[in-house]
Amino acid sequence: MMKRVLLFLTLSLLVVLSGCSNSAVRDGVDTKKAAAANADLGLRYMLQGNNELALSKLRRSLEFDSRYGPAHHYIAELYRRLDRPEDAGKHFQQAVRYHEGEDTNLFNNYGAFLCSHGDYAAGEKQFLRVLENPVYPRPDQVYENLGLCMEGKPDLEKAEEYLRKALQINPRLPKSLLAMARISLENENHLSARAYLQRYQAVARPTPESLWLGIRVERVLGDKDALASYGLMLKGNYPNAEETKLYLESN
Repeated sequence: MMKRVLLFLTLSLLVVLSGCSNSAVRDGVDTKKAAAANADLGLRYMLQGNNELALSKLRRSLEFDSRYGPAHHYIAELYRRLDRPEDAGKHFQQAVRYHEGEDTNLFNNYGAFLCSHGDYAAGEKQFLRVLENPVYPRPDQVYENLGLCMEGKPDLEKAEEYLRKALQINPRLPKSLLAMARISLENENHLSARAYLQRYQAVARPTPESLWLGIRVERVLGDKDALASYGLMLKGNYPNAEETKLYLESN
């Protein structure tokens, strides 16, 4: 379930690197500028999928300045992608420790990482730090992340509160709509679940999860045409999905 939160991880990654103030000179090299340049290269290589070279440049950045926050942030993200959570967590902690400037993408990414590894309270705290920035460009996504994190906990009441805030800002968020459908079904509010699924279908393509949700909702509400349509789409488009197996076993 927490993979849903990770889907929100954006390395809004052509971020503005923090300034080169408080530079130190070592062997004629401005270490702060060298750290920034190597971190920038590491980030670009990571975005290109060249993880080996990215890791080399990011490590080089930290050799120049072990307190350079952006390098810790980027290497944490790289380790997360490489499924090395212990290393990722250590570098996220260092990135937060040495964070400077106004960019709060770090807290969003760290929050998602924490929630994906079951540390929901700490993840929530990081997301709330993002919302302290009044000019953060996508508060809807942060509230969405908060909602998905709390759903995984699970704290469905708080999850619903955050997801409603996300949808108030942006009514067309597919993941928030689908999450609200899940929560409504869990709370046996089937009409609400149907309404959220209809809104989801207006902005996103059906998935095995959304179709299986629709089947379970319509089995209660009794719309046989909708039920048949969901079943046909699920079997026809996703014959090997786990949800299809569940559907066939439940008939």
